[in-house]
Amino acid sequence: MTTRKEALKQMTQRVRETRSEVRAGLGIIEKELREAVDGLPLYVTGKKVVLGMVDEDDWEYAKLSFDGENLQILTSTTHDDGYNYGTIREGEMTVHTISSFKDEEKLTKIASRDSINSIWTATENAVSDMLGEAKTSVRLLSEFSDIQSEIIHKDLADLMSGKYFEQQWATARLAIETDASDSLTRTTQFLESVCRHYLEKRKIPLGNKKVISEFINSVADDFPPLELPRDRENSEDEKTQFVRDVKALISGVKSVSQGCGIFRTHYGTAHGGDKIAYADEARLVNNLAGAVSIYILEKLKAHMAAKNHE
Repeated sequence: MTTRKEALKQMTQRVRETRSEVRAGLGIIEKELREAVDGLPLYVTGKKVVLGMVDEDDWEYAKLSFDGENLQILTSTTHDDGYNYGTIREGEMTVHTISSFKDEEKLTKIASRDSINSIWTATENAVSDMLGEAKTSVRLLSEFSDIQSEIIHKDLADLMSGKYFEQQWATARLAIETDASDSLTRTTQFLESVCRHYLEKRKIPLGNKKVISEFINSVADDFPPLELPRDRENSEDEKTQFVRDVKALISGVKSVSQGCGIFRTHYGTAHGGDKIAYADEARLVNNLAGAVSIYILEKLKAHMAAKNHE
């Protein structure tokens, strides 16, 4: 027959074992939360858990917190809260890691079902809010992109002569959502046509040029020189810096054009094969090619204006 002492000893042992399981369980929850958020930066706290009375009118409480990596325990007392109220330390709580929190009885209270559910719910709500913010940002960026695309389209229409260019541009734009690979090919073909148009108008031999990088290099080499305003005195250092900046700009125009050609080669339909492209990249290439084309046609316009004034 088991004595009362032995029965109590057995229960005490089970309490210790159960509390040890609580600590291990919190470690599992930390791991599951970390894997679930997969590196998203966030910070959430669970519900407040009363741990017990410290003194008359002074209670100790705690709550779980999660920062995307670590599940921690925050503790404070009503006395400390009152003392810190209205100061820069208002709302501060003492932070403990699961392993450093030694009070097994309090840890068991902190790991209650409601407390665990509250930290999961807070994390889910935080991620849901992030998703809502991300969707809003995507929508706003999409609207901005559409506006910018319309501006580019209008500027090109004003600069282009003849239906051929307009049809090429429109066909490339319309294919963005329906066939991104085809749009990439048509966009680069359009940019090549603009370069050809520039070179023909300037009576520059096309030679054996076959790729966009060769076309854009010939075009950029013929751009009219840019000058600083004549109504102000400019030092030699300013002029040197200006020339350097213009060269950097032209280099950027070349890089963008070559990037469009690379996308056409790797993801467009021009060279056959089973190519995969996405609307986002096709739209980016289309807008960049449009912006470069505007720049090229503006330079051609400047050449023609200068010639008319001769």
